[in-house]
Formats: sequence, C-alpha cells, structure tokens
Amino acid sequence: MKGTAVLKEPTSCTEVERREFERLVREGFEGSDDQLPARIRAAKWLAFYYAAGNRLVAIAGLKTRSERFRDEVFEKAGAGTSAADYSLELGWVYVPAVHRGNRIGKYLCKQLLECEPATGIFATTRPNNTPMIKILRALGFERVGKPYPRRDEELVLFLQCGTAESKPLPSGVRRTR
Repeated sequence: MKGTAVLKEPTSCTEVERREFERLVREGFEGSDDQLPARIRAAKWLAFYYAAGNRLVAIAGLKTRSERFRDEVFEKAGAGTSAADYSLELGWVYVPAVHRGNRIGKYLCKQLLECEPATGIFATTRPNNTPMIKILRALGFERVGKPYPRRDEELVLFLQCGTAESKPLPSGVRRTR
C-alpha cells in the first residue's frame, strides 16, 4: 500500500468528501437509495483511502443503524443473540477492481474498528463475497445464523467477537461456515 488512509466523523467532512464517498458507495453497491446522503451524514466514522495524486480509491464506514433495522437483521438471520449488543455496522467497504489485492479494504476496516474498540459491531455481506468474508474473519468476526433475503439479494450476518484468540461468541450464538 502506497496511499494514505483518513478516518473522519461525517460532521468533520467537507461536502466534497461526503459526495465522493457517496459516489463510491453508489459505484460499489446496487440499490443505494435517496436516503444514502442522510445515512452517510449519520454514520459514526467514514474511512477514505487516497492513492498517489490524492485520488480517492477506496472507502469503508461504521454506520449507525436504527434499533428496528438491527432487530430485523438479527431476527431474519436467526442470530440467537440480542441486536442491542451491536450498535454499529461495519459496511460500505468498497475497493474498485483496479486497486484490489493490496489489502486496502482490510486496512480500512481495521482502522475503523480501532476507533470503537469497546463497541459491539456487526456486518453483513453476500454469502459469495469471499474477499469480504476473509477480511471479516481476519478481524475477529464470526458468521452467525442463516442467509436471509434483503431487497433483491441474500445476505449473511457476521458479529464482532474479537480476534480468533480472544472473545468468544455470545451465549447461544451458533457458528456457521
């Protein structure tokens, strides 16, 4: 990696930074709706990765989610634990294809997790998103429950459980592979 990572609270971002972040979210994730700018502003942290020439080439974020949204995700996935213990969602991890393979996504996710070390964090991804699943497992997340439908795709739920050597899964939570 020969770039620079910058982590910011959305309120400290310029309008240009927020628009560029939104542009990459829309590039990387189908189905982004009109509420995306508001969700970006409501996030806890945004991570930006700049390559040479100060070009934004990758993003990630720690999102705040409503209690209703979290409860729905945990219920649909059959998580076996309370969503209330997980107040933030790791997401919007996007590295365009030309920059993949350089561990930028993992680096940004690690930096974000270090901003909130005492907070329960969850993540969702498609079951066939092998690179993201590898990142999540390397950062101490465990897949729980079963795949569930969201919009027109299927997702799986991951819970932050520390590193492989540290925190166990919450009582009653099933590991799934």
